Amino acid sequence: MNTFKIKRGHQNLKVDAKYPVVVLTADGQMKGETRQISTQQAFVRCKDPLRLYDVASMSIRFSEKESLLAEGEVIWSNRYGPDDEITPRGMVVRFTRLSPRERKRLHDAIVKQYKKKGDLW
Repeated sequence: MNTFKIKRGHQNLKVDAKYPVVVLTADGQMKGETRQISTQQAFVRCKDPLRLYDVASMSIRFSEKESLLAEGEVIWSNRYGPDDEITPRGMVVRFTRLSPRERKRLHDAIVKQYKKKGDLW
């Protein structure tokens, strides 16, 4: 269940949202779920996060009909620490190589999801 929450930090508007993610790695596919997302980065909760500075392609599914394929670089990773609500296992991925059009699609998908929940914007 998505909850509406906005956080400001590092000049980047982030929203708490849970979207399924498939990360494409050299070892195959890894499934995860976003916990926070913005047009610049996403926190992806997963069992076996990538290492710091790893680059991978990922598919983020906003709905049955809409997904986005993006490339990202890992800028924070919790591979070996505790896996709980305070420090969940996962990674923060900074999106790279997103065109202005793709960033707009990402922004619009996030806004669209929350507009469905009511007049939140």
